[in-house]
Amino acid sequence: MVIGGICGFAIGFVTSWQIKVTSPLTHNISGTAKACAQTVLATQWYQESKNTLWWISNFIVLGSSALYARFKQQEMEDAARRNNAEEKKSLV
Repeated sequence: MVIGGICGFAIGFVTSWQIKVTSPLTHNISGTAKACAQTVLATQWYQESKNTLWWISNFIVLGSSALYARFKQQEMEDAARRNNAEEKKSLV
């Protein structure tokens, strides 16, 4: 029980930290992508057979999550460039 409590506390702490650093939406999307990836890996590990619609839906989730991550990455890079440009202007 103690180990379970420690793990639960650690998960709660990391979740709070992730939301503080990113956003609730990013936390939700990363959790969904992780669960989807685990599901796909489990079907391969246990050699389960799934229908085409199941595979399509999982790859839509994974692809959409990857696109979201890429858009957020570009957004962060643009913000960093703007901050660097503003810092250079203030030094002049």
